Amino acid sequence: MSLLSENSPIDQGEIYWITLPDRNGREQHGRRPCIIMSRKLVNNGNPVVAVPMTTEKRKANAYNIAIPANEIVRDLASKSTILDSVALCGQVFMVDKRKLEEKLGKLSLNAVFAVQLGLANLFDIR
Repeated sequence: MSLLSENSPIDQGEIYWITLPDRNGREQHGRRPCIIMSRKLVNNGNPVVAVPMTTEKRKANAYNIAIPANEIVRDLASKSTILDSVALCGQVFMVDKRKLEEKLGKLSLNAVFAVQLGLANLFDIR
């Protein structure tokens, strides 16, 4: 259950737990940490752009970005353990803010930039 409303402010790089539906494919599903990657102006509205994360480091490549645990700042209220992860930019999606669950934390500015580069690589933005 989310405590966020459609108008709740969110910063780019914040990480929330989201329960993703099973789509019977290779997409991430179940309760996953997801990085909010839309810019602040977009995040003032609804929906927002999210990138799911995994701890399977073998999935890292030019657009799925490895994120060391020391690049994630855990939210003070979060009980989640911070682990080395991979931002799965290849599975980027839009999500209603009301589906965001517990806040896990926030990426460092360097990690936000790395994920932005992964998205630019995925979409061939130069």
